Amino acid sequence: MSFRLACSRLTAWEHLLVQHVLGRPDVEFVTEPAPHAPGIVPVTRSALAGLSFWAPGELPEPGAERLGSLLVPPEVLDVVAEEARVIEAREAAERHEADTLLDRWETSGELDGRLAQLADWVERVETVYILIGRDVFSKSDAGTNTLTRERLLANLRECPPSDWRPTDRLFVVLAYCLFVSGRSVRFEEFNGSQLSATRLRDFLLNRCAQYCAALGREPDNAHALPLLELAELVRTLMHEVDRTPMMRYRRINGFTFVKNERLVEFPLPRDPQIMPDLIAQHGKLNLGVSPSGRVRGDLRAMTLAATEVDAQAAPGEQSAIGELLGAIVLSAILCTDADYGMSSSVRDLAGLRGAEPGGPDGVLTLKKGDFFCCCLPHTTRMSEVGDDTTPILWRSAQRMMYNRWHFAPGEFDRADIPEKRHYFFPPQVPDIAEHSEHHHGGHVASRVRYTIRAPGAQVWHPPFTVFGHGYRGCYDIRLVRMEGPPFTMTELLEAVRHCSLVDEMWRTLAQGLQDGTVPVRPVGGFDKVWYESRGWERLRPYSLATRHLAGAPPG
Repeated sequence: MSFRLACSRLTAWEHLLVQHVLGRPDVEFVTEPAPHAPGIVPVTRSALAGLSFWAPGELPEPGAERLGSLLVPPEVLDVVAEEARVIEAREAAERHEADTLLDRWETSGELDGRLAQLADWVERVETVYILIGRDVFSKSDAGTNTLTRERLLANLRECPPSDWRPTDRLFVVLAYCLFVSGRSVRFEEFNGSQLSATRLRDFLLNRCAQYCAALGREPDNAHALPLLELAELVRTLMHEVDRTPMMRYRRINGFTFVKNERLVEFPLPRDPQIMPDLIAQHGKLNLGVSPSGRVRGDLRAMTLAATEVDAQAAPGEQSAIGELLGAIVLSAILCTDADYGMSSSVRDLAGLRGAEPGGPDGVLTLKKGDFFCCCLPHTTRMSEVGDDTTPILWRSAQRMMYNRWHFAPGEFDRADIPEKRHYFFPPQVPDIAEHSEHHHGGHVASRVRYTIRAPGAQVWHPPFTVFGHGYRGCYDIRLVRMEGPPFTMTELLEAVRHCSLVDEMWRTLAQGLQDGTVPVRPVGGFDKVWYESRGWERLRPYSLATRHLAGAPPG
């Protein structure tokens, strides 16, 4: 973990202390300080707050494990206190705006509705783990849940804001503004970190400046905007940035759950300039499609050819569409030196049809088994795990099938989804992650350490529209390395290019299904029997890749 990231969970006073004591030979760590020694800074550890430093005279939190104390020269503590007062004064000014906004919501009768909405937003993101001072606001399957399971947000609705803790007041306003700036994934920008009124305003101003730079325009005095208006501006600019040569993506650290958005120059259209070799070979040898040089056109022709093969196949057999998807997945694996990779979606596109165009009832009837995941190993890199290959791939596939079911309603209006149907907002931008096996049992079991995810329909394209409704995050390319080195930006961009091919395949199928011009069958294979029988070895693209790596000619 980087020093910057590790320090981001510390309070302002702790952060200043660490900066001042690093490298000083006159600072000593002791387990049992003398009773009246000057400059005693207790050091504790707890499951929620991690490592904490406590100012002299400040009582550590109940239940924290006492590790010892730092003996810090009194003059150093004086300087830390002086600098902390400067930060506290700025924070008090920023908090005044947040308190004013909260009071306005209460006076207008909006507060309870906004609290209910905030609680619902929190449920739509996998992990919230935010610190405000010494208080933790969390919602995680892998740890604590103070926000919903311990009823923090529900309890706030039952008492007047005058009885709330100052940190509760701040969290409600700041979390609401975070969502406004870019949906609930913005909560994850502060996972494992301190959130303050000052940090939120600086975050929004920085994001505004980044977006304006990408768009080639001036920020236009964003500093003068009220907090909520600034958040709304950031969200507006975000969507505009998606049509520029700068691509949004996220960097994820599995230790702290933090997911930070970044920008990288990657000119549109972000498709492969030439068809990747393995896919081109599969199209020519197995589907009868000779390359024309038009990548999306060739992929569309391969998709149509595969549907014709599937129209003659027996139900439940490995489908030609599934095999084409396997060629794309395997190509992405080989191009990025991933240990294994996958792509998942709904097995039968017709299952998305609602009673009325654009309606959610088709999606809401789907079960986990109505989704599939094409999860394939590298042809050589997983030899070390031997017989564990099958359970690793099948566990990953099952997790992705569940995720697909969990994401499926995420692009419908909240009012259209039953209260008890839990779901997450689907991912929309690519991400690259390190240390993903921490805090996540499924990742531990499948040795998921370094990952890349490139979701589709990509935000620089229109949503994937079928039966009158547009979807994001309904298919993807995911790549995994079980050991180092970590993935780099080169591999992330390669995954995005391959996801463009997945996108073209599904759009071609959806158009043909809706027009009635293409016989679109459910995707066969990729079930438990398929994985247990090592079905990937029967895929023709897998045979092509094996021969290619062995130096044999493709034919």
